Amino acid sequence: MRDTWLRLGQPLNQPYFPEEHIYLPRYSGAGGHLQMETVATQEQRLMHYIKWQQELTQMDQPRVHRNIKLKHLFAIGTQRLNGILRGELEREQQQHKDLLLLPRLHDDYLNLTEKLIQSLDALTRFYDFSYLLKVDDDTYVKLDNLLNELVSYDRKLLRNRADYGHDPQPELYWGYFNGRATIKTKGRWREPNYYLSKNYINYALGGGYVLSRKLCEHVANHSDLLSTYVSEDASLGTWLAPLRHVYRWHDPRFDTAYTPSKCHPYHLVLHKRNGRHMDDLYANKLCTHEIPGQRVFVSYYYDWTKPADKCCDTIVT
Repeated sequence: MRDTWLRLGQPLNQPYFPEEHIYLPRYSGAGGHLQMETVATQEQRLMHYIKWQQELTQMDQPRVHRNIKLKHLFAIGTQRLNGILRGELEREQQQHKDLLLLPRLHDDYLNLTEKLIQSLDALTRFYDFSYLLKVDDDTYVKLDNLLNELVSYDRKLLRNRADYGHDPQPELYWGYFNGRATIKTKGRWREPNYYLSKNYINYALGGGYVLSRKLCEHVANHSDLLSTYVSEDASLGTWLAPLRHVYRWHDPRFDTAYTPSKCHPYHLVLHKRNGRHMDDLYANKLCTHEIPGQRVFVSYYYDWTKPADKCCDTIVT
């Protein structure tokens, strides 16, 4: 990650993504709910992005050189680590200065939700930031493209702040959403304490998602009151569910499902990639993870007008 996609963010050297292709949600009325994108709008926006990508490669676009403040951190729980591992981490920290060490966390899969809470608590207390991108360590991010669109979104949001009047400004929760995930009753993901609904409340898949700072603060400030569940990503979706100012941006460019989808140049976040895949992606070899005949995940647009169990039937073609 250090040698590949984490190098793509500085300096950001791309033309701005056109703001007319950025969707800003509006409230249904004073005191109402944010209106999420329709399926048609999601499809149209993906087509605009693909066309914009093609234009970048086909003609000489003016470049905008921007230095955006970025900081990457690898969160690691250090509780119960032996002396040898602690020494290795200390040497790595001295060399790279990019470890977020969590002394009260035993780093284990079953503690991922607690790891998220402790990480958000530390980040909101010690770092000043506008947005947080959380990814797994087997995720590759086209960081320059993602940042470019995030900057355009933020610029448009700032320019239209007055349009929200007395309603709160939307807070971003950007990723690939699932509303029909069944609650597991056995195996590694067994969830014994989720009683809220038949399925998990809709959430962005944990391979990669973006949160605005205020949503990070909401979790950190109320962590002692929040029920935690085995799945970190499902927990986050449940915690944010009651908030009416959350903009859930479902994006098929986040390939973050349990298995990769068919490879496309428009993908921004790609989960389940090993070191060799990351090297290949960094060298613009996009699809080396694909195995002929292997089953692939089929991406969908999210229909926010339907019940959650019928959210995800419109396939991305």
